[in-house]
Amino acid sequence: MELHGGEMHASSRVAILGRYRRYSDLRKEIQSAALGNVSESSFLAHAKRIGLSDGRVIFADDDSEVALVYDLALYTAQPGRTRAIDRCARKRLTAAQPDEALVLQALQASRFSIFRVIGRGEPAGVLLEDLMRGGTIPLLDEGLERSARPGEVFAMRVAPIEDFVITCGVVVPFIERTLSVQFLDKSVYYISEVPSDLQRADIVLIAAIALLLALLATLYPSWRAAKVNPAEALRYE
Repeated sequence: MELHGGEMHASSRVAILGRYRRYSDLRKEIQSAALGNVSESSFLAHAKRIGLSDGRVIFADDDSEVALVYDLALYTAQPGRTRAIDRCARKRLTAAQPDEALVLQALQASRFSIFRVIGRGEPAGVLLEDLMRGGTIPLLDEGLERSARPGEVFAMRVAPIEDFVITCGVVVPFIERTLSVQFLDKSVYYISEVPSDLQRADIVLIAAIALLLALLATLYPSWRAAKVNPAEALRYE
């Protein structure tokens, strides 16, 4: 069969997106299995790091906050401990089929960075510039392919598979607030913000200290003013 121009492009796009969807399904299944081996105490410890737990219960208001804790539990670990994704890979790699092994190794090699969209990739996906490490990478993500515009900047975790990368983690929203840029649309990605938890006791303590310092700052000028003889001071006016 002879293919010309657009036909060859369409065939290549279908093939690439087929591989991407297969890898994406495997990625979700592997991450779910890895999370199943995370202990409750470890999960709570990760949640406490970002103000979503007191070490006993989770204070998440919605699913996106819980998803952020999932990402930390999968891809980070305390010093001297192994990551959940690495433990899962060791267990599954010996019996994994080639596609599964490829995704496992990609998730182990996943990295966080800040990216700028250069434009559409050919025949599918988007081309990104890595602003932290330099260079460009092709990203396959159907949601981002539909929504991203050249020049947009976002931060997230990506995993390298074959000659492209796929998304597998969360964004860092404080960069959005700093730069006044929305990196990722919450309708496309399951994380759109990093939550913050204002504690009433902290607010009261900070306010009390500020008032005390303001009061102390007035004592010395008041003491000096009290020692001044008004008549003597007016004499030089």
